[in-house]
This record gives sequence, C-alpha cells and structure tokens, in this order.
Amino acid sequence: MSKKSQNLEVLLSELTQERNELDQSIEELIADMADAPPEARTSGDWAADGVLTKRYLDLTNRQAKVERDIIDVSRELTAGVKPTLPN
Repeated sequence: MSKKSQNLEVLLSELTQERNELDQSIEELIADMADAPPEARTSGDWAADGVLTKRYLDLTNRQAKVERDIIDVSRELTAGVKPTLPN
C-alpha cells in the first residue's frame, strides 16, 4: 500500500469516527427536544434562535461536510486501487 493510500485510510478512519460522534450528538439533541414541552420549543433554548437550535444546526452542517469528505476520500481511495493483472 502506498504512503498516499495509507494517509487516505487514516483520514477515512478519522472522518468515520467524527461522523459517528456527530450522529450520537445529533440523536441526543433530538431526544432532548422530544422531551421538551411544546412551549419550550417555541421559546428558550429550542426557539428558532435558541442555543440548542443553533447547536443542532451547527452539528448537522458539520455532519454534511464530513459526509462529503468521506465520499471524496472513498472515491480517491477507489481510484488509486490498481487491478491486479494475471501474469
């Protein structure tokens, strides 16, 4: 395996770990919002400009970027794989 492929494998692993952490954080926020009474969703932390709403949006935006990066790195890894030809 080439040094570039090794670096891409490490990057892919790191991105996958970050995606898993983002998924978990987003799930926790969704559960928190589901537990909040309806009036708390229109004011306070879950209001349109609330702290938790902003946190949720930041996490989902980062999640989308990580997903794009995973796709790009996966494509680069796949493109770098040379088929083994029979002798």
